[in-house]
Amino acid sequence: MWRKICTRDSFINYFSTNDRDLQAVISAILLAAGTSLRYGKDNKLLVKYKKKPLLSYSLKALLKSKVKDIVVVLGKDKQKILEEIPQNKKIKVIFNKNYKRGMASSILTGLKKINKNSHGFMVCLSDMPKIKSYTYNKIINHFNKNKKIPCVPHYKHKNGNPVCFPISFKSKIKNIKGDQGAKKILLMNNFNKVNIKSNSILIDFDKKSDFKK
Repeated sequence: MWRKICTRDSFINYFSTNDRDLQAVISAILLAAGTSLRYGKDNKLLVKYKKKPLLSYSLKALLKSKVKDIVVVLGKDKQKILEEIPQNKKIKVIFNKNYKRGMASSILTGLKKINKNSHGFMVCLSDMPKIKSYTYNKIINHFNKNKKIPCVPHYKHKNGNPVCFPISFKSKIKNIKGDQGAKKILLMNNFNKVNIKSNSILIDFDKKSDFKK
């Protein structure tokens, strides 16, 4: 029966897979190296929010998401923060000795340790505790439709974080400096927007008053 129904074309169509059907392998770069200057003396990532360190929320959501691996970039108070990171085969840790130079240097440091088979990398901020795993997954799913350009979450006419970049953008990331993050790259390139129903992609904790929200 197989011989009767299997023509050459049907055989090729059966086994060939469209690029859009291939689930993208995504690495998350979680930036946790900042100096928390706007917060004060204490490292805000270690400050309790609803009885848990601020950092723990981003980690928990990413661990539940579709990301292949999570590269946590440390800087200030690296040992204290390291103690708050759970043992998990999905998590990798790297220290950015140049963390005082800003976010750009931490992104570059994180890129050194992402999965070699990744189609893209998602730059995540560890001071955004409102983002849930399903939001990370929605960004990844949207990126999967076009793996050649960045994917940016969007809420009510505003772009937010995290941004998912194609692996080909590694070379472009090398050109950013200081605390520009990835904004400069997005201004110079086309990108897709994915609409998010929550303002979580816009909320980061910078001040002590933010912890009371």
